[in-house]
Parts: sequence; C-alpha cells; structure tokens
Amino acid sequence: MEFEEFIGEWRNAVPHILAKTSGSTGNPKIIQLPKDFVRRSAERTNGYFGICKESRLHSCVAADYIGGKMMAVRADIANCRLTWESPSNRPLSNLDKEEKIDLLAVVPSQMIHILDNLTEMPHIKAVIIGGSAINPLLYERIIASGINAYETYGMTETSSHIALRKVAADSEWFETLGGITVATDERGCLLIKFDSGESFQTNDLAELNGIHHFKINGRYDHMIITGGKKVNPFEIEKKLAPYIPAPFMVTSRPDLKWGRAVVLKIEAGEEEHNDEYGWGVHANLELQSRIRSVLEPHEVPKFVEYVMSLPRTENGKIKR
Repeated sequence: MEFEEFIGEWRNAVPHILAKTSGSTGNPKIIQLPKDFVRRSAERTNGYFGICKESRLHSCVAADYIGGKMMAVRADIANCRLTWESPSNRPLSNLDKEEKIDLLAVVPSQMIHILDNLTEMPHIKAVIIGGSAINPLLYERIIASGINAYETYGMTETSSHIALRKVAADSEWFETLGGITVATDERGCLLIKFDSGESFQTNDLAELNGIHHFKINGRYDHMIITGGKKVNPFEIEKKLAPYIPAPFMVTSRPDLKWGRAVVLKIEAGEEEHNDEYGWGVHANLELQSRIRSVLEPHEVPKFVEYVMSLPRTENGKIKR
C-alpha cells in the first residue's frame, strides 16, 4: 500500500481502517481498527513529542504496517508535513543533511545505517524505533551517538505503541502514554488498559514498576522446558548479546534426552550444523568460555547452528 492510498482510506467515511499484524506470533492477519481509537493513539504521540502544524514527520516504515500508517495519521491530525520513502536498509540516503525532521520512524536495522553515516544525516529532533526490540549493542551505539531516540512498545491491535523508553544509559523502563495503565495476569504477562475502556491481554512476560512503567522479559509462549527446567530465550539472548556481534536467536528443538534442547542460531552467511556442544570453527575458545561463564548450566545451548539468515517476518522481525 502506498501512503497516498492509506491517507485516502483514513479520510473516507468508513469508521475503521484495515491493518495487517506482523506475523511474529502467528500467521499475519488483517484486522479492523476503529478510527476513533486510532486518532487517540496519534494524539498521544503528538502530545508527547510536541507535534504541531510546523512539524515535519518522516517515515522509513511502509504504509502497509501500523508504524507507517500511524505516521500518516499523526501528520494529518496535526495538519503538518509528512514525507516518506520506500523501506530499505539505507534510510535517508536521498535527503540533504540541511533538511530537518521533527519525528522519524524507523526499525532497528535502519538505525545501523543512520549511525554509520551520522555526518550525512539530516537534522533529526526525535526518532521512534519500533518493529522489534533493540539489540543491546545497537542500544549502546545509539546512546554514544547522542541521537534523541525512543524504543517503542505496542502492537497492531493497540494501534501502534502504547509506551516509550528513551534510549539512554539510565533508562530501563517503558513509560505508558496518556491514560494507559498496565498490570499483569497470573502468568506474569502484561495487561494493557486504556482509559476509554479497551483492554488487551498479551503473552509478553513483564516486570512492573507501578501502573505506568514496565519491562518486557520475553514471551510466555516462547518459554523452553529443557530437562525439566524453564528457560527464557529472551534472557539468554540478553546475556549473550555482548559476545555475539552477528544477528542471532535462541530457540529449541525436540530432543530425546532433554525433551526440548536449547539451540543457538547465528546468522553467518553460510550454513553449518554443529554437534552437541560443538561450537564450530566460527566460535573460538574464548567465546565458548564466555558463554559458559554467563549462562546457567541448563541455559547453555546444546546445539549451535550457523545459518544463511534468521527467519524473519515481512517487516524484518525475528520469527521464532
């Protein structure tokens, strides 16, 4: 979908818009979002960033996805300028560095190009980064760059983000916007409540700090039972991130001995399936030692696989 087509959909008399879910937790599907609900989401973000008619919004996210759609809605409500580009891993390459952007929407992989070419980038007042979690190494690079960036939390069903976390050394909690509050269910999963009455139950494991601040600690439906013990792949990935510069993921596969065996998949451009505890030619003894030093014995991957590419959804999110 092109932005012009979506803007026409947003402005027509139909009381809802159509949006496609990401597919990270199942097959992508088309859902209806009431326009009143969408408008309130846009107003919350505009209020947070002070978006007004003099502002310029720029989207590196396609209008096919909620992240792109919401940039168009925010601009329409604020009656401000909206620009966009076809999604790529070379964002802003066609913009002059003298140009100014008040709010930029990107996904994590696009931030890498921006950081690699900071001196050629336009003036950016604020960046919202969505689509997937920010890798700890990328998080540190953003902090060092001095860019005013925010990690988002939300989903298509909530009409984009419901909370933001400033990318900063002393920032560890997502903060909800507007009248949104959070709680957890008996599983420890996040429950989102809107002051207008809507609520959304997620499968995201969360730690709360009051009703407006939270952390996400992986997904309940991604938990691995191995040798009778629960393993959270999200926690393993956080521990391993400082030692594996390439994209990677932790998952599992059926195993006669363990029930489910923990598997580490590393994107390395060539495919190698290694034997149990065989770290392969790419992983030296120092890396092997580091991994064993930061993980509990039951967390240590039983298999390490080097693959051409990790499984991803259409918009680049890791698909477990």
